Amino acid sequence: MDFMIHLDGSRVYALPPEERDEVIKREHAHAHELIATGVLKHIWRLPGQRGNVGIWSAADADALEQVLASLPIRPHADIKVTPLATHPLTLEAADSTT
Repeated sequence: MDFMIHLDGSRVYALPPEERDEVIKREHAHAHELIATGVLKHIWRLPGQRGNVGIWSAADADALEQVLASLPIRPHADIKVTPLATHPLTLEAADSTT
């Protein structure tokens, strides 16, 4: 199941510099793991903001919650989750190629 995740990590910048840098370093390393395992499928920066939007994949909402809880930035982030469903146009496009 795919989810659109809007993550605002602005609050991490209120931490002391060394702590902030360590959280960001761990967050980036963890994100690379999520990309490698196919959980984090796409990610985009939001210009002018300290946030991002991504497409994440998990078996269900409970599995996604476990992934989000594992994020080093989680205590300092505001996260909005939107479940996604397949659009009929996607199905039509798939049918036209077979």
